[in-house]
Amino acid sequence: MRVIITGAAGFLGRRLTAALIARGRLIGPGGAEEAISELLLCDIGKLSVPEAPAGLSIRTFQGDLSDPERLAALTAEPFDSLFHLASQLTFHAEQDPDQAWQVNVAPLRAIIAAARDCPRIVFASSIAVFGGSLPPEVDDALAPLPETTYGTHKAVNELILADASRHGRVDARSLRLPIVLIRPGVTQPVVSDRVAAILREPLEGRDTDAPLSAETEVPVVSAGRVVAGLIALHDVPADRLPPKRALNLPALTVSVGEMISAASRAGGTGRVRVVPDDAMQAVVEGWPTRFVSRHAAGLGIAADESADAIIADYLDHRDI
Repeated sequence: MRVIITGAAGFLGRRLTAALIARGRLIGPGGAEEAISELLLCDIGKLSVPEAPAGLSIRTFQGDLSDPERLAALTAEPFDSLFHLASQLTFHAEQDPDQAWQVNVAPLRAIIAAARDCPRIVFASSIAVFGGSLPPEVDDALAPLPETTYGTHKAVNELILADASRHGRVDARSLRLPIVLIRPGVTQPVVSDRVAAILREPLEGRDTDAPLSAETEVPVVSAGRVVAGLIALHDVPADRLPPKRALNLPALTVSVGEMISAASRAGGTGRVRVVPDDAMQAVVEGWPTRFVSRHAAGLGIAADESADAIIADYLDHRDI
């Protein structure tokens, strides 16, 4: 069974790679569990080859998927499954929407066009597909109404994949992710990572400012739950998928104050000052505070139990 991961050098890509190596098997095109014989790791950045057990070949493919020649090289060989994580995020997409389209949407259309024998595609979508005036609780059935270029591209890809599945070109499914915690490294100038920094920085012994009031609630999920959800969604039979083939990854709703307390309980020595940023506060208050799914539980996909569990997931895997 040949499996491709795009965006494999990112922190979610690395976690997914490690999980697939440890698992060693997925449901194949015929509906039966099969051994993964080849894992192709694709990213625009530098990739390293992790150790693998006998019988599993791991290859890397470095290239920009907006380059038609590199994309053609990636899809020249047939594949059984593809986890599509590669994406240009909100900050850069808003600056150059046309370039973001070439990264976020055009490659997926080319991958579908090159697909043979109806492979499974698992797409990492986003809470950003929702916008406008939102209810406090958002479930799978709410119609996407994105208000960012990034969210628009995610919504477009969901529709493209659902239509290609209807035509029998691929067997696709999309998982909408809330704020994913905790990316290692230094704080990035994006809202989601400023939220992640509220946990990461004190855990790493660094002081930071929380740009949101202590009472602000945000929907979050650990990287571990994301990876488990992607794999579970891959293995679900097509006849058990929601009609749109897209569902929300249920989130844990936690306040900024609760996050600060959890980091302290875990031994974080960095100090967190609450210094609300009006612009960032306005952005987050436009998000749903309850991100739920009517389908996920029946498919074995669940939210984290607590902020403490999210921290434990980070501490156990931050070196991957």
